Amino acid sequence: MATAKKTTPKSAPKAKAEARVADSATKMIDEGMEQMTGFAGKFGDYAEGGMKAFAEQAASSSEVMRTLGARNMDFFARTLEQGVEATQSLTSAKDPREAMEIQSGFAKNLLSAYTSEMSAQAELCMAAWRDAAKPFMAFASK
Repeated sequence: MATAKKTTPKSAPKAKAEARVADSATKMIDEGMEQMTGFAGKFGDYAEGGMKAFAEQAASSSEVMRTLGARNMDFFARTLEQGVEATQSLTSAKDPREAMEIQSGFAKNLLSAYTSEMSAQAELCMAAWRDAAKPFMAFASK
């Protein structure tokens, strides 16, 4: 018959020390797992918030694109009308000097209108970028 080994008094402190090490390691692993779970939860919250902000900004940007498209078509139509008027005026010019005055006036007005329209559209785009960045800046500051 096999006999159970008796623990000697010298091995009892060793067993206690090993148990303390095992308990300490288990506690550290549990704490690490809790931290990882917390990080995963935060990451999920950030991802959800980011997707919501992205969806909102996608809808907003499509509205800005519609506005810009409408402004471009309006500008094109106005410019085309002005070009036709300038052409009609050129055909009725009596001398080359009058034709040059009509042409330079048209070019000056067209450049001024173009510059004004591009400035207005640039301001629309900048406002859209500022609005689009707000949720992401708030998200990044957390």
